[in-house]
Amino acid sequence: MGIMNIINLLGGLGLFLYGMNMMGDGLEKAAGDRMSRIIEALTGNLFKGVLAGTLVTGLIQSSSATTVMVIGFVNAGIMRLSQAVGVIMGANIGTTVTAQLISLSGIDATAWYLAILKPSSFAPLLIAVGAFFILFVKSKKLINIGTIIAGFGILFVGMNTMESSVSVLRDLPEFQQLFQSLSNPILGVLVGTAVTAIIQSSSASIGILQAAASTGVVPCSAAIPIILGQNIGTCVTALLSSIGANKNAKRAAVIHLCFNIIGTVVFLVFIYGIQYTIGFTFWNDPITMHGIANFHLFFNVVNTIILLPFTKQLVKLGNFIIPDHHAAVDATTNLLDDRFLSTPPLAVTQAVRETINMAHVAEESLAICQNAIVNRDTSQHGKIEDNEEAIDLYESNITQYLIRITDESLGAYDNKLASSLYHVLIDLERVGDHCNNIFKLNTTAVKENLRFSDAAQHELQVILDATREVLHTAIEAYATESLELAHRLIAYENVVDSMRQTIRIRHIERLSKQKCSIDSAIVYLDMVENIERITDHCANIAAAVEQLLTEKPDFDLHKDPKAFRYENPAEYQQIFDEFAAKYQLA
Repeated sequence: MGIMNIINLLGGLGLFLYGMNMMGDGLEKAAGDRMSRIIEALTGNLFKGVLAGTLVTGLIQSSSATTVMVIGFVNAGIMRLSQAVGVIMGANIGTTVTAQLISLSGIDATAWYLAILKPSSFAPLLIAVGAFFILFVKSKKLINIGTIIAGFGILFVGMNTMESSVSVLRDLPEFQQLFQSLSNPILGVLVGTAVTAIIQSSSASIGILQAAASTGVVPCSAAIPIILGQNIGTCVTALLSSIGANKNAKRAAVIHLCFNIIGTVVFLVFIYGIQYTIGFTFWNDPITMHGIANFHLFFNVVNTIILLPFTKQLVKLGNFIIPDHHAAVDATTNLLDDRFLSTPPLAVTQAVRETINMAHVAEESLAICQNAIVNRDTSQHGKIEDNEEAIDLYESNITQYLIRITDESLGAYDNKLASSLYHVLIDLERVGDHCNNIFKLNTTAVKENLRFSDAAQHELQVILDATREVLHTAIEAYATESLELAHRLIAYENVVDSMRQTIRIRHIERLSKQKCSIDSAIVYLDMVENIERITDHCANIAAAVEQLLTEKPDFDLHKDPKAFRYENPAEYQQIFDEFAAKYQLA
């Protein structure tokens, strides 16, 4: 084998890996957060989990990426360990799609209609079409499609280059002896594991084996243990990803490894048991590219069928290998997991989830404020401060995470969603500030024994009740991306604004009639002002929801949040009247 053959082999391998990576990136970006939605929708039971893992891995062409995603879900507390097992099993099945596609290179193109199916026939055309989309089309969606197409073509060009490079090895005795020695099952498994662990892709290592098989000197006896080892080697990516994660995430990675090791042992015992007793007629025959792809598929499907009923035992095995050293349960989660950054649309979805968690903390603070005012209670001062610190920490962490996400390429919708989050975070942080102000004002009233009249106290409770509903509706509108709720919020906010004006007028009248003191009036009106300001920020969130659902590509910072009032006066007035009737000050 000459130096040029070695250079061509390395170049072909480089093209193959680059094409696979390029195709996977394009598929991930085109799929967006649909991958996470598929996983979440189909993990209700074990069988659906297997289906979810198969679909997502078939979609993004990487079992490692799916498994890393699952580990992130487990680490974030979104998915239970028992649910993760099914998805991991499905991921092993889904990854076999790549080998089946690569095996098209082995088609016997004696007929013209079969020649069309050979990658060497269509790969250059795919690269040309994909390059056109990438270079000359502005639509990110079409660019992603072009990336997929070009990656697919480059993958096969690399495969053809590798096949041509190793074809000269066909007649070398050393090359034939190499694969004869790999017929040793232990050595074959170790080589398959090592190669896959190094390049961290079972699909790529299978492709390399298929290229070698194209020479016709790779016997089935060598290919089978190598393929089994390749399934073990692909677990390395997940194991590395679990470093620094919580114990359940580590267990998910360990279960992935155990699943493949157990399956490999079972297959080795079964296959070699038959070979040494009855014997396979094809054992020493050269394996084809189709044969490699089919055995890869057969192993993963059968392994899943065998081990699926033993899911609980696999979970127990994971718990045994990664035990709990403390009795206390760690209830903390980490939605902003770095593992999701490799799939930016999914990372944006996680940032939204964490923002909703932040919103619920602000909602809790408002409830604490109302309870404090009703009962003239100051005992929750520490809780309010904790919530305020938590909200500030949420804002800081999510903002930093968003900065890291936007360094990546995002689709139009995900880019707009990420932009909206920056503004929603600011509004929620302001809500937390207003809650803190309200609680401090109540503490002042209690300590200085400032009393409000019964009428004033009633009005305060009514505007608080209305504001709590406004905040809850804003959170729900953003979480569900509901345009109807967003429009309702515009009317709701105006009702509360009208309440504030009425309360100010009434309280000034009470002050003039000396029904309350000047000191209590100042505290009271400050409370009402802070309460009303919370609904202003809720209206901003409503505007963010409305912009997300429009066709405009960018997030407009100067969008009027009250435009709905003027564009749909009849509908607005109906919502306004209903909310005003529900929260009457009289």
